[in-house]
Amino acid sequence: MKSRLVTASLIVIGVTTLGLVTTFSQQPSPRAVVNKDTVERWMKDLSNWGRWGADDQLGSLNLVTTQKRQQAMALAKTGTVVSLERKVVIQQKDDEIKADGRPSGLSYFEIRFRTFPKGDKRRNDEFNSDIQEFAVHGAGLTHLDALCHYSWNQKLYNGFPLEGVTADKGCAKDGLDNLKEGIVTRGVLVDMTRLKTATPRDPASTRVYPEDIEAWEKQTGLTVSAGDALFAYNPAPPAPAGAARGPAGGGRGFDLSVVPWMKTRGVAVTSGVSAIADDIHADHRLTLVALGTYLIDGMDLTRLAETAARLNRWEFLLVVSPVPAPGSTGFPVNPLAMF
Repeated sequence: MKSRLVTASLIVIGVTTLGLVTTFSQQPSPRAVVNKDTVERWMKDLSNWGRWGADDQLGSLNLVTTQKRQQAMALAKTGTVVSLERKVVIQQKDDEIKADGRPSGLSYFEIRFRTFPKGDKRRNDEFNSDIQEFAVHGAGLTHLDALCHYSWNQKLYNGFPLEGVTADKGCAKDGLDNLKEGIVTRGVLVDMTRLKTATPRDPASTRVYPEDIEAWEKQTGLTVSAGDALFAYNPAPPAPAGAARGPAGGGRGFDLSVVPWMKTRGVAVTSGVSAIADDIHADHRLTLVALGTYLIDGMDLTRLAETAARLNRWEFLLVVSPVPAPGSTGFPVNPLAMF
């Protein structure tokens, strides 16, 4: 859904601050309200179910063709590699998980070490080892969501029944085990701190809209195309001391109204799509279930934005390689941007 803007020929004044250039003109017309009813309509109107066949489990990754990978690989020119992973913080599991060993929706990461002593019965003397245990989803870990992570009306992406997700085997369909080759594609970063726009934009805005992306395309000469991974750097103000740990490095991402735009352009991977007040999981439902577009949750885009600005390059080779664990709903990843 594109917003309709009212243009004006008279520019009153321009202000430049910290790389953000805004020229003030006539106020834009109000945006259409995106609510729960809108989302329900979009679940049908934007659906990719059946687009790549009744048995498809790759979703929008079907748009990452051999040619797209070749285009992406050609972007790795300087040998510069940037991690998009946020730092792992050790957190203990909550009592709900301790009670039955099942997920509770709260993230945690535990790690236990041992150096095997001399005389170890398996002859592993003096090796160091560890056991890592974690809850994939939540703000604690950078992770890739499988398409089976969310459902709508008891259906997963492409219409597979929710009953196919079982307590002992996980996802029979749409699991991460379908991504044996991982994700190798072109990434595009929209840096809202450096966007120049001819219409007024509230510096405290918490969302990135379709017109912002298109303005960035014009400014950089880039065009978001089918199979791309699209990210937005739009950092929030520093959190107060003692506040709960939230998204790192650009957690104020895309407005939900960007999802139809992503469908039109063929975005295959994204992050930081915001939900709405009356439908707090609309972001996951529209992307994962309707479009089959993959979400990387909990990324830190700070280093990426700094590197892109230094190189003046806003497209890069993106490599994401989750372990294709059988039936998994997601897995921690260290996404790599290569310039």
